[in-house]
Amino acid sequence: MMACCGGLGHEDSNVVDSGQVILKDSVTKADHLASEMALQVESGIVLEQVRNIYNIVKHESQNLGGSVDSDLLDKAYCSKSWNELLAAVRRKEFQTNNMFFEVNHWTMAYDTNIVSFDEFEVKYCHIGADNERFASIDFTVYTPDTYMPARVDLVYEDGEWKIDNFHHLKYMMDMKECMWEFLQNDHLEFI
Repeated sequence: MMACCGGLGHEDSNVVDSGQVILKDSVTKADHLASEMALQVESGIVLEQVRNIYNIVKHESQNLGGSVDSDLLDKAYCSKSWNELLAAVRRKEFQTNNMFFEVNHWTMAYDTNIVSFDEFEVKYCHIGADNERFASIDFTVYTPDTYMPARVDLVYEDGEWKIDNFHHLKYMMDMKECMWEFLQNDHLEFI
């Protein structure tokens, strides 16, 4: 056995005491494969979470004649950072008597409509080394007379996936970006 390994003084990192040969890249490949599998599993989990959330939004829209309780949905399904930014927007709305939201960020509609959602697809899912997790899901919002492509960005927070941002893809509206612009705008010409 020692002659096979090149003699007494030679240590080869590819040889294990049992005489099995390990390829140098096998640990990396196994880790990569495990990471890819974990990412696929996590993508399925986040996709199912978003489908469930929007199933609730659909039922609420149907039960309330086209409207939804956005504040309740925000508190239940959105991230801390989304809710903190939303609270700042609500304060400014109250102080300036100026409404921010023209579009319902849950239904992507300008007016009250019965909506449905379909064609959910994971566009991005990331699990970082320090267990940071981010994802983006694209889907389509259907109203009685039109449809709109939409996206939600999610973060993993307190043991579950939470929506961190909404995108109206037809009009290229990033809701968080629009909220920041509203907060930073000191001009009163909109009042």
